[in-house]
Amino acid sequence: MKIILADDHVMVREGLRPFLERLDDGGVTVYEAGGLPEVRALLEKIGRVELLVLDLRMPGMDGLEGLRQIRHDYPDIPTVILSSMVDRDQMLETINLGAAGYIPKHLSGAAMISALKLVLSGERFLPSMLLTSEQPDQPSSGNSGASKLTPREREVLALLREGLPNKVIANRLNLSEVTVKSHLFSIFRKLGVQNRVQAARRLVELADL
Repeated sequence: MKIILADDHVMVREGLRPFLERLDDGGVTVYEAGGLPEVRALLEKIGRVELLVLDLRMPGMDGLEGLRQIRHDYPDIPTVILSSMVDRDQMLETINLGAAGYIPKHLSGAAMISALKLVLSGERFLPSMLLTSEQPDQPSSGNSGASKLTPREREVLALLREGLPNKVIANRLNLSEVTVKSHLFSIFRKLGVQNRVQAARRLVELADL
């Protein structure tokens, strides 16, 4: 497995490398970069990689513009944003731009490994502390979260329960994939979960779905 880790702080890269190397028992090669120009140079040199981990604030990123460019030029490579900022709006914007995950730098190593394994399995990672920020009525138990789902969200959730991917759900409901993703973000927030697997498990606990 090939991974590019981009952060303009050498100590951050050195600290994260051992965790990235544990993502695949078959062996992981971690390529380091200190800015977006170096990331592009590496991609041109080594070709296909399985994962990009990008610091949101490093040379060449220009805010979210760097992410937008990378997703445009390399849409098939899962890209995870690494950031010291805990900002819900910024996280949602990165996901809307195609990021496969948003990982706060203060996450523990074990939590980061779990998040990246989720991304590598094809899911998106959304930090619970960001999803629940500015949401004082976020339910932690009971079925109050499910009761707040809209009829359309219930339709999306029913298809999600069947294990269908976003593209198929979009076709079934005559929606765009972007709209389906938006519904899923809302569903995850209301149910108090972070991803599709947790949402499916949560359904088992709820009597009103």
